Amino acid sequence: MSFRIDPRLPLTGEVRRILADEIGRAISHLETAREKPEQGLHKCRKRLKSVRALLRMVRSGDEPFCRTENECYKQVSALLAGPREATALIETVDRLADAFPEQSAGGGLDPVRERLVLRQHELHAGPGLDAAINAA
Repeated sequence: MSFRIDPRLPLTGEVRRILADEIGRAISHLETAREKPEQGLHKCRKRLKSVRALLRMVRSGDEPFCRTENECYKQVSALLAGPREATALIETVDRLADAFPEQSAGGGLDPVRERLVLRQHELHAGPGLDAAINAA
């Protein structure tokens, strides 16, 4: 997360510009998530983290506004947490299997991975993911 703030311009305008850009990108990633949830959800949540970080950084300028906006983006991120977590768990199991091939030989993690993949498909298919994206 690196923001470029032009010190010659008013800070409020620069913050608005950056927020608009980050929020626009988050929305774009949400649209990508309809087709590729594994990538779109992760990137959207990263953008929302950036938005929240910027709001915390400038919070002293307008605490009630920043607090309200921060809470809003926190809730949006929470809506997407379940479907994103499903993918993250599979990625974690894959990294464990790669890091410890001798322990995972013979399919030690295979049943766990298979169950996680089923859960991911359940969360990403059907109305659940669409409902989360639409709500976000």
